[in-house]
Formats: sequence, C-alpha cells, structure tokens
Amino acid sequence: MSSRTEILGKIKILITQNFSGPEEAMAFFDENGDGTLEYGEIKKLVKEAGINRFLSGVVADKIIEGLDKDDNETLNWHEFEKATDELLA
Repeated sequence: MSSRTEILGKIKILITQNFSGPEEAMAFFDENGDGTLEYGEIKKLVKEAGINRFLSGVVADKIIEGLDKDDNETLNWHEFEKATDELLA
C-alpha cells in the first residue's frame, strides 16, 4: 500500500508536470464546471496521479475528509488552493 507521502508526491508531480499551476489543474478536473471537485472528479485526479485503481476511491475519500472544511463533500477553490499551496511549498 502506498504511504501518504508517496501519494502526495505523486499528486504534486501530476500538478507540476502537467499544469501551469493549481488553477489549471482545478479547471481540468472540474469536469462539470461548477467550481468544485466532487468525489468522482477527485477520484479521477488520484488515478491520473498514478494511484492504483483499487486505492483511488479510498484516497479520494481521505482527501475529502481531510480538506473539506465546509462539510459539503466537495472541494471548492479555496480548499483546493490551500491544499496545493502546502503540497507545492
């Protein structure tokens, strides 16, 4: 099983190598354009980062659980930005 550090590292690599910044990554994964990342969109981000298919749902759940400060089961721009700021620092 991948450790938290390995998973975060893979997400960091995905964002830094494929997007000009967090804004572009958010826009890419926000498939319905509502300004939030929902479970399925986060799961896609996790899969794109190279997390195996079996773990992607668990990791998506943990991301929402840890970062969703307004408890609406999505990540808005401010939650995503804060997480990526810490990740990319």
